[in-house]
Amino acid sequence: MNNPLLEINTSFADYLNQRTRSYQEHVVGGTLDYAFDADFAMRQKIGTYSGWSKLYKTITTADIPSRYKRYFQSADAAGSMTYAKAYDALKKCADRLQMAIPELLVKKAGDVPEILSLVGESVDSCIVISRDLADECTPDELCYLIGSECGRLQNRHCSFNYAFTYPGISRGDTAGDGTLGDENKSNMRELNYSLNKWLLAGDITADRAGIICLDRPADFPKILASIRHRGLPDSFGVQHKDFDVDKVMSVYEKLHITPVREMKISPTTKPDDRRIYAGMEFISCEILYVWRPDLETPSSHIGSKQTLEIRCDIIADMNDQM
Repeated sequence: MNNPLLEINTSFADYLNQRTRSYQEHVVGGTLDYAFDADFAMRQKIGTYSGWSKLYKTITTADIPSRYKRYFQSADAAGSMTYAKAYDALKKCADRLQMAIPELLVKKAGDVPEILSLVGESVDSCIVISRDLADECTPDELCYLIGSECGRLQNRHCSFNYAFTYPGISRGDTAGDGTLGDENKSNMRELNYSLNKWLLAGDITADRAGIICLDRPADFPKILASIRHRGLPDSFGVQHKDFDVDKVMSVYEKLHITPVREMKISPTTKPDDRRIYAGMEFISCEILYVWRPDLETPSSHIGSKQTLEIRCDIIADMNDQM
């Protein structure tokens, strides 16, 4: 019987390489080349709102470190000997996204499956996943989920997601009336609205990171559908256990061949449907194959980043938000 301890890499040089890896060659204009442009633009806009800088500081210096401490004390660290399937997915994602391996904590499963990422003052990059997902998801599902959270870490999403824990800011609520005094309601309403509009843009960026991490990127739609069937809610906190991916893809087949000037997306289109449309557009973009030169380039036309963003702006209804 083989000793599993002999399979552990104890090379300090390899450890140092993992800790200091950099994806800076992919940074263009302050943002990663695979990221959705509207994601960065919306976060820049949010940063101009009165009170955001103070809220951001509180989140990164107090709230996130406190939350990390609670997870660290109650969750298990994934490694080559514990939760090995999830840890193997983490290593693959970090390699494909050219980043240092973040910490992976596995917390007790609750009523609803959960995965999130944390980074802040005095807190190194960390991903937290509930035990049911770590145990029950397939390797492909874990690569997508963990890869998406790696993308959130790379693109600094954490503080914006954490803002939804504050009174007056709620997911899926663009009214933003909140619980603050009248003099603060207007600013809170604008911040709440913009954060909710950003959620989809941030999801599209995270999806692109998850797609980069997949062995077969074209499997993205069925993988997203599969994790919805497992009960993982979307970013607005809504579960879609009856998600019909075949119906979504039948609509996308027509959308994909529609010229930009004729593209129309119904305002009632669900966020997950929009994410699949946007993710499939990314699979047809040259940027994916820059990150994954091991993939065979499709014989069909490969689009540019500029074309991708124009189409995704329409898909995500971002044209009027920037």
